[in-house]
Amino acid sequence: MIWTSDRVRAALSDPPPQQLPLQGDRASAVLLPLLARPGGATLLLVRKSLRLAKHAGQVGFPGGALDAAETAEAAALREAFEEVALAPERVELLGQLDDERTWVTNFHIRPLVGWVRDVPATWQLDPYEIDSVMEVGVQELVETEPCSVLEFAAYGQAFAMPRWEFSGGRVVWGASGRILNNFRQRLRRADR
Repeated sequence: MIWTSDRVRAALSDPPPQQLPLQGDRASAVLLPLLARPGGATLLLVRKSLRLAKHAGQVGFPGGALDAAETAEAAALREAFEEVALAPERVELLGQLDDERTWVTNFHIRPLVGWVRDVPATWQLDPYEIDSVMEVGVQELVETEPCSVLEFAAYGQAFAMPRWEFSGGRVVWGASGRILNNFRQRLRRADR
């Protein structure tokens, strides 16, 4: 399957993404950058630096808290530029995924998906925030099941936490794992 920007945009639009109220959480946004590679689109993931006070060493997406009066779209693009030097003009925003929350650190996350046609030859990482980057093929993601799912109850609700393992022992879990799973489910529905 070849994933184009148009196919991904269509997958993101139906059904419309679930938007959650802030409920006192800190507003944040992440960017899921889809890189237009000759062999097929890939998803760029980042490993957060061990120096960070929150989410240290975790694998996820470029992103962070919104500045005052900033939109989620602007914040996701700004954070991607600050963390890996992905210039906003290289990114075509395709849509968003369902909002997510972190249960321990109280972040309200708006995940945005962007298409990068002109992929930088190298990534310039902010060494304070980002330890490394990795790419996962979009079709590989569509075909891969999470290696495990942790089910638990908290705050009067039942939750399922997918956990993914990629090469090199890199693990995606928590809010990033749920975002990744939401993206995968939308692509799989569009792939039928």
